[in-house]
Amino acid sequence: MMQFQRKHLLWDALLTGSSLAALIAAAFLAFFGGEWYAAASNAALAGISLLNAAMLFYELTDLRRRIPLLLFQASFNLLLLGRVYVAWLQDYDIRLGRLEADAFDSLYWSLQILAISLFCVYLAYRAGGFVFRRRELSVAVEGAKRIRDNPAVPVIRQLSRWVLYVSSLASFFSLANTALFVLRNGYLTSFTETAGVPSVVSRFALFFTPAFTVFLATMPSAKQMRLPMCVYGVYLLASVFTGRRNMIVTSLMMLALYLVLRDNLLPKEKRVLTKRVVLIVCLLGLGGVYLLQIVAYLRSGMSAGGSSFLSTIVSFIDSQGASFRVIVKTFDNLDFFRAKDAWRYFLFPLEMFVTNNSIGQTVFHTDPIISLQTAEFAENTYSYSHALTYLVDPTKYLRGEGFGTSYVAEAYVAFGTAGVVAVSLFLGLAFRWFSSMASRSWPAIALGLIAFKSLVYLPRNYALGWITDVFNVTYLCFIVGLYLAAQLFLTLGTHLRKTPDSGVET
Repeated sequence: MMQFQRKHLLWDALLTGSSLAALIAAAFLAFFGGEWYAAASNAALAGISLLNAAMLFYELTDLRRRIPLLLFQASFNLLLLGRVYVAWLQDYDIRLGRLEADAFDSLYWSLQILAISLFCVYLAYRAGGFVFRRRELSVAVEGAKRIRDNPAVPVIRQLSRWVLYVSSLASFFSLANTALFVLRNGYLTSFTETAGVPSVVSRFALFFTPAFTVFLATMPSAKQMRLPMCVYGVYLLASVFTGRRNMIVTSLMMLALYLVLRDNLLPKEKRVLTKRVVLIVCLLGLGGVYLLQIVAYLRSGMSAGGSSFLSTIVSFIDSQGASFRVIVKTFDNLDFFRAKDAWRYFLFPLEMFVTNNSIGQTVFHTDPIISLQTAEFAENTYSYSHALTYLVDPTKYLRGEGFGTSYVAEAYVAFGTAGVVAVSLFLGLAFRWFSSMASRSWPAIALGLIAFKSLVYLPRNYALGWITDVFNVTYLCFIVGLYLAAQLFLTLGTHLRKTPDSGVET
């Protein structure tokens, strides 16, 4: 059910009501148009800030169960609003230029559509209690038992661990090849040219991610997790040398979700994630953010000398919040996308899903879509991230720079505000599902971890990009293959087991 405890009801209602009041006031100010849009933008940002406070208060009242919503909220604010906060606090007088908005009206509408999206995610998450509340309450009882009582799980755990080790060799080779390419040719060149990894190696590297998530889904002991965690940790650190920071951040969010849900299965007196441990992790996280921003300085050729720790953290927030450009440039150039085929931008990931797997290529004789920043690609495909950047600044696009995309922009261009509301409601329900993920079967947990890593990145990704990751043909075949292999081993073990009477193999 929706969580309204009497002692929290007052603050809950006050913060949420204040947020809605501020957003309504913003809409009222915008009604007058002209110079009123500047004031409306201020009111809209105030409404978003109050909404974040309401969500944070709600999450902290039961943080262990509401960690999925907290992680998405952090991602949403960092990727879509980070630069907005920095501009308002540091460059208020020139915020329009800092946020690359043509006028205050597009700035207001950008903030208002983000507020609508975040509110719908929050609303759907809370309403999802009607669907998932019973399962959430039984997680501690049923979660570990469901995994522990399955005789195939130990075999699946062992098989996935060995696949993880072997496929890590291909993954490390791919990462090393990409890192060397970036070192020789520059970070931006990696978006306009391919690094040239052999197809056999790249295909085998695809098993690395599902092998790791399946291993985690079998709920191994702390001792069994040591080496696989070390291998995955080295893989994440190696990914930083490619210049891309999103892989390590989203993967760490996925691990945070898993470890919290796993810790919830333990009795309270045996839980590892105490307040002290969480505080230490947060401090280490700040150090990690600092180092990630140093990586950004290095890849852009800038010097970090003279930058204080605090200014580097602020710079990280500002750079990560660059995705706000996607929203504001969408409103600035909306007329270019109001065509009868605008919905195709929303469905582009499905087009890639069909054309870029072996089944689609065999049945439909399609050519794979290779995402490179060329004029031909931008003009002949419906990738919103490529189309928007090429429309706004073709020269910058062809150099390898880009705005990226966002589920908010794609949904709005394709279906208007109704599209943003629909996608956001789905996200709220999806993150509510993650709250009870530990009570489900190992295939659901494995695919759920992959899905979470994609969904938490949706503020800077294709609206339907998660479908390609979750329903990846290689991943699904791998999970089915592991299950069948485990059943085969169990069957052979039954036939070869000796009876205590005769010692004859049965």
